Amino acid sequence: MRLNKASISLRGTYGQAMAVTAPLGSVVSTSTAAIVYAGYSVVFTTLLALLGSALWIFTLTGYTRKIASAGGYYTYGYSAWKSKRISFFEALTESFAYSFLNAVNAITLYLLVSISYEILGYSMPSWVGYSVLIFGILYPTLISLTHIKQLLGYVVSISATLEAALLIFLFATSLSRGIHGNYFVPSGVSAQNLADAFVLSMVSISGAGAATYLGEETKKPTKTITQGMWISLLVGGISMLLGTYALVALWHGSLSNLANSPQPLLYEMFYFGSIPMVIGLILSINSLLSSNIGTTIGAARIIFNLSREGSAPKIFSKVNRSGEPLFATLFVGSLTGIIAFTSVFMVGITNAFLEISVISSLLWLSGRVVDGFGVPVFYYRIRQLGISTIIIPIAATSLNLWGILTSLQAPDLPQTLFLTSTLSIMLVWYIFKGRKGKPGSLVVDENNELINIDEYIERIKKKVEATA
Repeated sequence: MRLNKASISLRGTYGQAMAVTAPLGSVVSTSTAAIVYAGYSVVFTTLLALLGSALWIFTLTGYTRKIASAGGYYTYGYSAWKSKRISFFEALTESFAYSFLNAVNAITLYLLVSISYEILGYSMPSWVGYSVLIFGILYPTLISLTHIKQLLGYVVSISATLEAALLIFLFATSLSRGIHGNYFVPSGVSAQNLADAFVLSMVSISGAGAATYLGEETKKPTKTITQGMWISLLVGGISMLLGTYALVALWHGSLSNLANSPQPLLYEMFYFGSIPMVIGLILSINSLLSSNIGTTIGAARIIFNLSREGSAPKIFSKVNRSGEPLFATLFVGSLTGIIAFTSVFMVGITNAFLEISVISSLLWLSGRVVDGFGVPVFYYRIRQLGISTIIIPIAATSLNLWGILTSLQAPDLPQTLFLTSTLSIMLVWYIFKGRKGKPGSLVVDENNELINIDEYIERIKKKVEATA
């Protein structure tokens, strides 16, 4: 019932954070979806999301500098509110949010390959499309069962840096068309559409926080995880902003054509030739797969940790020979598959992409509201409350809350079915299992040894008193 103790360095936490940030995958996935809502103003909403993400990562470091755990966010929620109901529902909200995001990325893979066939003058056979969809679910699930040090330190971190380099190159290329300062100012877009686009971009850039689930496996976790998040935010967030700008600036057609184009980046790469387009396609596919690896790793550790704390079936705490959560990972992969295929059969491939993108974003940001408002409470508990631990968390969380509330609208039938099903599963899970355990109670110290969180917080208090 232990993960690989202290096996990951800064390179690994950077890899995990960049995997979920997935700057290139975000441009071809969430930025493309955000264009439908915001048009050219997608550059402004991406910039706003980058600033909001910086505030959020600063808020998150309020926890990561003090607490490390395989449970990540939901453990932070418990450290602040001391409520196992809040921590349990946040844990499942996170797991479902990541599973929905995995499904979005798998569907995006289908769309990427389909558009590539179209650009090259061919029609994609249906069996190819569904094979790509299945591969987008199976590959991240199965490779997440390999040793995490090699997976994040070599496979993910290198590929994530290459995709950031491509986006920066595209931005440099777009400068030949001049600088469009008007892209950074919202124009002709309603507040609700801006909020929709902001929410989509915010979820992507803030993916750097996914490194928090590596607390048990990272050397000097309260230092290394914080560093990995900030490096990823700078590299991934800035390259995503520059790539989104390039996506708009390099477009040769009208705004309506841009908004209606399923994958504008591939069309733009094709202007340079078929080989550059194929390179862009390969890197985009790799980015989306890496993102799903990172989210699968995070969601599996949530379920694994819940199991150790008695709030999930015991089988989910079993690890394989590589020290990876076996059944928890397979559970996340299965949930992703159910979401992906159910949505595709209900509304079709393109509409499924838009429908579950919104659900994933709302679930993710809902959890951030709980954590953000909890930072001042947590620092009050450990007797270190200050101005920065009040103002910045409240500002960051208020921005997230604005995005949620402003983008809210009456859900359509597919969204209603998915949301009610998700909430029903959470409620049933809590009644029959979750309430019997102690979700959020396990953390690790600087030596990566498991310890009860209440005992650990008492240690922090004594250190504060000793230095006062």
